[in-house]
Amino acid sequence: MAATNQEYELRELASAHKHMTRIETAPIDDRKEAAASFFEAMQKLPELIAERIGWLIDGNYGYGEMLMAKRVLGSPRMNRSAVLVQLIGAFEWQSPGAMTRAAWKKLSRDQQVRLEMEVQAAIRMAEAEAAAP
Repeated sequence: MAATNQEYELRELASAHKHMTRIETAPIDDRKEAAASFFEAMQKLPELIAERIGWLIDGNYGYGEMLMAKRVLGSPRMNRSAVLVQLIGAFEWQSPGAMTRAAWKKLSRDQQVRLEMEVQAAIRMAEAEAAAP
């Protein structure tokens, strides 16, 4: 018997959540190295992070990962930028969420503003694409 679309989506979301769990529970040295790499990207390459968020929304990291990102986009009352940065930090750089949040706090105010502007541009682009016929 064929699975319904809802069952498929639930399986894919479960797979994405397992992926997140593996990242969060990786050996500490691996987590520290990944977080340091993502922190450097946050400092020096915010446009790359925004580009990769676009890839995440487009499904390049997997269907479940895309569904997670689209749920974030569909929740305008949450801090979508923060959640999307954490998601891409995990899926692209393997950086755990807590370490990504700590790295954000270490950025200078100018770096935070620049990253936020890039991520907001990626969100606007995704919303425009979703609204297009």
